[in-house]
Parts: sequence; structure tokens; C-alpha cells
Amino acid sequence: MKKNTKVQDEELEDFLEKDKRSSKKKNKKIDIFFKILSAIFAVITILFYISVIRLNLIPNAVLLIFTVILVGITIPLILGMAKRNTALILNIICLLLVVAISSTYIMGMKYIGATMNFLKSAFTEIKETEEYYIVVKKESQYQQISDLENIDIYSALIEETTLNEIKENINKPIIESEELLGIGNKLVNQEIESILISASQYDMLDDEVDGFKDNTRIIYTTSKNIETNIEQNPESKYTVDNGTFNIYISGIDTEGNINKVSRSDANMLLTINTNTKEVLMTSIPRDYYVMLHSKKAMDKLTHSGIYGINETVNTVEDLLETDINYYLRVNFTTLVKLVDKLEGIDVYSDYDFTTKEGYHFKKGYNHLNGKQALAFSRERRSFEAGDNQRVVDQQMVIEAIMKKISQDKNIMSEYTDILESLEGCFQTNIEQDKVSSLIKEQLQDLDKWNVSSYSLTGTDSNNTTYSMGNQKSYVMVPNQNSVEQAKTKIKTIMEK
Repeated sequence: MKKNTKVQDEELEDFLEKDKRSSKKKNKKIDIFFKILSAIFAVITILFYISVIRLNLIPNAVLLIFTVILVGITIPLILGMAKRNTALILNIICLLLVVAISSTYIMGMKYIGATMNFLKSAFTEIKETEEYYIVVKKESQYQQISDLENIDIYSALIEETTLNEIKENINKPIIESEELLGIGNKLVNQEIESILISASQYDMLDDEVDGFKDNTRIIYTTSKNIETNIEQNPESKYTVDNGTFNIYISGIDTEGNINKVSRSDANMLLTINTNTKEVLMTSIPRDYYVMLHSKKAMDKLTHSGIYGINETVNTVEDLLETDINYYLRVNFTTLVKLVDKLEGIDVYSDYDFTTKEGYHFKKGYNHLNGKQALAFSRERRSFEAGDNQRVVDQQMVIEAIMKKISQDKNIMSEYTDILESLEGCFQTNIEQDKVSSLIKEQLQDLDKWNVSSYSLTGTDSNNTTYSMGNQKSYVMVPNQNSVEQAKTKIKTIMEK
């Protein structure tokens, strides 16, 4: 009996020893598990912090506080998981917090990455290209250049070297014309078999000749890089560094590649004074009849974009007698993509009207998708006020977009998709480090900004333009009183 008891005791001791070894082994695995998680959390935290630093948009004082808070959260959580002399329940609580915070950091890195990619695409070297088309009548039997006998061309606006290259490439007789509208009408009326024009001129003809694009087709395309000379006035006191400056916003009449030169269809000057927290938005009608800076000839402001963004900026500088050192260039793709990503916007219309694209808008609020918003922004022929009303409608669209962004509770969940869709749709000559410095400066001082707007006005007329030749087309003759008021308003804000 005693022997049996001894055997039982030995077996029990054996079992307890095995259980103790198993328990130690289990605890060691748990230790390793929590230490690995601690290391992963530390790496995620470091990567998140580095991404915040690289974004370079947080003021130094705020960054210091952010750093202290980050360290204050990270170290206790890592110690709470890594130290096994604490209760297991504490390890589990720390684990849950780490999972939640790590998810937030990863999402934050996703937002930061999208922001950095977007900014990188906007702050790129300026390269502008122009495309040239050979256009024939839609029902024409011509399918390629070899089918043609000769080609009519409005050569007045094509640089000589470019024209020579095109002539060499197509190897066909060229008949030069002095009127763009003339050869456009002749093609539609089948008086000539083909024309060679730039992509910008193609769009211009569609505005002036009813159904031009619908009744023609392109059988040949070539492109040419255009030298741009985007210069800032080195003696100007109106710079981001000084806190008072102008930014010219040019909405170009094209879709797709932002590098394509095109008409400047939407024109707005932002006058910003960061010292007094004031912004003035000055809108200029696209068909304003102005003196082109380099050509020294009268034309519509919209046509200045054909010769590059620098021509538009310099022309507006002359008109408003102010220094414009910065610009932001956007195309139609930008508006369409942004509005669609916002799942539409609600825009107020002053009138009941139908656009040439067939979109109908009622007086009052209309819910618009991207293409509808673009058509709404471009329409002028439906209004007695013409271009003046178009400027008002463009401002309505901008206000609707800003309202949707500020009120949309789901905007953060769509943030990365929105930025990714807009990459390559913006172009600016403002240095990225200057923008970063400006944002950081404003985040330090969150005073309310005073935003005002003003629109230049004019009267409808018909006149010859440099870009169209001798034939008259619609223009808006500037109201000199409105121009002088704009100069005064701009000067007042910039010299405070």
C-alpha cells in the first residue's frame, strides 16, 4: 500500500513537472508573440512619423506636440505588451489598443501618400505641346494622307519651323489661307477636300462653324513640343515669401493631357494677402477683347492660351496692371472627374436653359454630374448677358464643389480616390516648398479669412481677332469702369 502511494506521488510529481515545463513553454510563446507585436507596432509608428515629417505641412510647434503625444502613447503600449510581469489582461488591453492605433496609422499613411503623389504631379516641370490635325469631311472617301491631292492650311499662327516639319512629313502640296473661318466653312461646304489646323484651331472652328466637329473627321495627327518661358519678375515684391501675391487660374479648353496647349476657357485671378487674411477672386470673361502681350494685336483672352500659359499670364498682367508670379492650370478633365467623385453637386441656376450638348437646366437648384457641370459652366449663348452670365455660373459651380466637400461626411473615405483621379489634371509653377511653408504658416494662425469676389464686365460685339484672321467673330468689349474697379480692388488688398 505504501509502495502504491509512493508510486502515485512520483507520478504526480512527474505530471506537475511536465505541466510546469509545458506552462513555461506556453508562456515563452506568448512572450515571443507580444514582443513581435511590439516590434511591429514600433515599426508602424516610426513609418507613420516619417511620412508625417516628409509631408512637410505641419507647423514646428504643432509637430513638437504631436511628437510628444506619439511617444507618450507608443512607449507605454510597447512596455504593456512586452513586459510579462504584468497581468495577462493588461497585455490583452494593450494589444487591442495597438491594433486600433496601428490601423489608424496605416490609414493615415495612405492619406499622406495620396497627398504627396498628388502634389508631386502638380509641381512638375512645365512642358506644353500642340497637336496638329488633317481634317476632312465626315462622309469623304479620304482615309489617309496619300489619298489627298493637296491640303489647305491657315498658316498665319503656325511657327515656321513647325510648318516646315509638317510639310516635310506629309509631303503634299500646301495651299495657305489668310482666314481660319474661311477654310473651315469651305471644308464643311465641300469646296475644299482637307485642311491642316492645330488642335486649338479645331476647337475654335467648332465654336464658330455650326456642327463643325459633327460633320468632319481627323485622318492624321502629329504633335510638336512648344518652348515655354515661364518667368517670374525677380524684382516683384508680390511673392509667397512676402505674404502678398497673385495666382492666376486658367481652365483650359481640353480633356486628357494637361500639357496640351489650348484656349484659356475659364480665367480667374486670386489676389491673396496672408497678413490681413484676405482673398479676392477676380473673374474675367473668356471672350474679353484684349491686347495679346507678345503679339501686340487684339484677340479674345481665351485665345491667349493657344500660345502657352505665359502668354495668358502676361496679357492679364497688362490688362490689370499688376504682377502675376504664379499660376494654376487645370483642364476640363479636372472638373468632370472631381464632380463625379463627389457623386454630383447641387448648383443654382438663374435661368431655365438647354445647352448645345442637350442638357437642360431648370431655374433653381440642379443636381449635376461631371459632364453636366462642365456644360453648365461653358454655356453663354442661352443668356442675354452672354459671357457675363457664364462667369457667374462658373462661380456657382466652384461654390457648389466647395460646399459639397465641406459638408460631405464621407469625404475622408473617398479622399485617396479623389486625389488619385485628379493626378495629372493640375499644373503650377509655385515651388512645392513655398506651398508647404505657406500652409504651415496658416495652420499656426487659424484666423478666419475674408473672401470676396468681383467679375469684369463688358458688352457683346463682333470684331476681327489675331487668331481667326480677317473674318469677324464674337468678342466682349471690356467695360473700362469695371477694369478700373478691378485694378483698385487688387491694389487695395496687395498694399495693405
